[in-house]
Amino acid sequence: MGLIAIGAYRVHEGHEELFLEALRQDIAVMRDEGLISDWPAMILKAGTDVFLQVVEWADDDAPARSSNNERVMAVWTRKRTHSDYLSLAQVPGADRLFPSFEEIPAS
Repeated sequence: MGLIAIGAYRVHEGHEELFLEALRQDIAVMRDEGLISDWPAMILKAGTDVFLQVVEWADDDAPARSSNNERVMAVWTRKRTHSDYLSLAQVPGADRLFPSFEEIPAS
C-alpha cells in the first residue's frame, strides 16, 4: 500500500462533461508520467456538483514531482477552469460516518 491522494472539486455549472474529460486526462497523464501507480484510480460523485478523485502516488516524492511537471500542470490548469478545489471537509456527506459516494467511470 502506498500514499493515497484524494482531490475534491466543485464543478462550475454546465461544465460537468468538460471537467470529467479533464479529470480522466489528469489520471492518464499522471500515470504516463510515472506519478501515480497502477492501482485503480477512482472518480466519485458527492451530491450534484462535487467530485472526488482518488489515486495512489507512485512513491513518496511523486506529489512534489507532479507540481513541477509541465504536462500535469497544464491539465491541472484545465481542471481549475471547470471547477473550484475543495477540502474534504467541504464535501457533501463527508461529515457522516462511513460516507458513501457514487462511482463514475475513470476511463
